Amino acid sequence: MTEAVKTDVLIVGGGIAGLWLCNLLQARGYQCLLLETGDLGGEQTLLSQGIIHGGLKYALGGTLSNESEAIAAMPDRWRQCLDGNGDIDLRGTRVLSDTQHLWSAGSVASRVTTFFASKMLRGRISKLPFEEFPSALRDRQFRGNVYRLADLVVDTPSLLDTLRAPVADRLIRFDPATDRIDWQSQGVTAATVSGVRIEPGVTVLAAGAGNEALLKAAGEHQLAADIRSQRRPLHMALVRHNMGHRLYAHCVGASNKPRLTVTTHDLDDGSLVWYLGGDLAERGVDMNATELEQATRKELLALFPWLDFSAADIRTVRVDRAEPLQDALVKPDNAYAVRRKNLVVTWPTKLTLAPDLGDRVCDLLADLPAAAPAQPVPAALPRCQVARPRWQQMFGETHD
Repeated sequence: MTEAVKTDVLIVGGGIAGLWLCNLLQARGYQCLLLETGDLGGEQTLLSQGIIHGGLKYALGGTLSNESEAIAAMPDRWRQCLDGNGDIDLRGTRVLSDTQHLWSAGSVASRVTTFFASKMLRGRISKLPFEEFPSALRDRQFRGNVYRLADLVVDTPSLLDTLRAPVADRLIRFDPATDRIDWQSQGVTAATVSGVRIEPGVTVLAAGAGNEALLKAAGEHQLAADIRSQRRPLHMALVRHNMGHRLYAHCVGASNKPRLTVTTHDLDDGSLVWYLGGDLAERGVDMNATELEQATRKELLALFPWLDFSAADIRTVRVDRAEPLQDALVKPDNAYAVRRKNLVVTWPTKLTLAPDLGDRVCDLLADLPAAAPAQPVPAALPRCQVARPRWQQMFGETHD
């Protein structure tokens, strides 16, 4: 006889969106179970740079967009959680940097762009004297301005560990080859995992790129057929070096987007990895790995001529950012959550918007009573572990 378990909410997807919602809803009295086909955070979450920003980079063109206005409160929301006073207790999460920097590449255009951004966000950005520059920029050859931003950068592996701990017993490994999800016109009737039948009241799709296939299955039952996804690709470079410079910063060029975004991550042997986003990662989409490596070395030489990257080991990784479909593939303004009967479809759209996503999902479930009785999660259900970050996979076992 098949064992059956009832749960108020079944969450599909174990990245930042699913884990955040599982913690939030469980704390609010709902019984939750989460399904993940791989390791937790193994796709978009651990491929993100961990930046919790307040939208300044969207103001670089001289105007505040809807996106930058919606996102402005997020750093403070995260700081409350990191202090143990927010919606979720994130006190176990390592903060890589309490602030970020923004620097101009030295051209007249980039300095003007930086000036507009600083005037529009007064109080959240401050110009620094030379002695307070980050070490990678503290060189007399540097020509430009450096600003400190009231944003922060979190260590995504420790974030995942922190989110996993309170709900670890409820994070279930789903094997698409042997397990199944059954649908009908109202939503998911059941998910069968390792012979256990899970019967949810409401199902939340939080699977990032995996939402596409799940929505296709729902659409076969005339459910949520109007919701579609898009992917915006990046090709990121990872630069392993032994110079000791930790940098968390955006470089402003002449355009309205960061020329380069740098975050720094540790390897077990004491070396550092600079993870590079920004315009370089967008241009890299049309390059193969060798071409992007060459473009990265050229960009590092142009921006840091006083640093020697000749011995640096450079790898690349492609990232597909999954989001709700927008006109002309533009970036969504905020987190996305829509309910269709007993199905909620979500995308955080970016790491920093996880608290916004939580607000939206809680509003959508306001009429859902916490009805499922508290009961042990069957031991037969396999549990999930946290994935290894890509920089550890790439470099961690290849160097002395």
